[in-house]
Amino acid sequence: MKLRETLTLPLSARTAATMYATEEYTAIRRETLGATNASSQVDGDPTGAFTVRTELMMPTDKVPDIARRFVGSSVTIKEEQSWSAPEPDGSRNGTMELEVAGTPAGMKGSLRLAPTGELTSTVDIEGDLLAKVPLLGPRLEKAAVPYVSKVLRAEEKSAATYADRSDD
Repeated sequence: MKLRETLTLPLSARTAATMYATEEYTAIRRETLGATNASSQVDGDPTGAFTVRTELMMPTDKVPDIARRFVGSSVTIKEEQSWSAPEPDGSRNGTMELEVAGTPAGMKGSLRLAPTGELTSTVDIEGDLLAKVPLLGPRLEKAAVPYVSKVLRAEEKSAATYADRSDD
């Protein structure tokens, strides 16, 4: 099932890229999402091309009922974002993969980080959410889209928290 989101970040595109590569941002995402655990690993440097791999252990109390029986009381989400080196204006292209560990569900998509002002940027996310479950796959995908969108949109709140803490 297709999924499109545009996130508005209160950070320049260059600062947003740096944010993605910090442990501080991983900790902020854990807080924002109510995850019980979060870790990340960065390959490369945000001044050029880089990849961030993040694992989040999330409670499933807000997962749609149809999907909860497949995941139990918590789920580990593995996310990989690979970003290109910046263009002269700071914009970047990237790819994203989400895997819900131990389940046949995930998402693959493209990312576009672009400046919208001196201190603002957007991230366009376009992807395919897949649940490879015979007969139930399309219903699971449809039920999961609002949950996945909410998780993706939480990035706006996490970025705002990061910006506030960076100003201190």
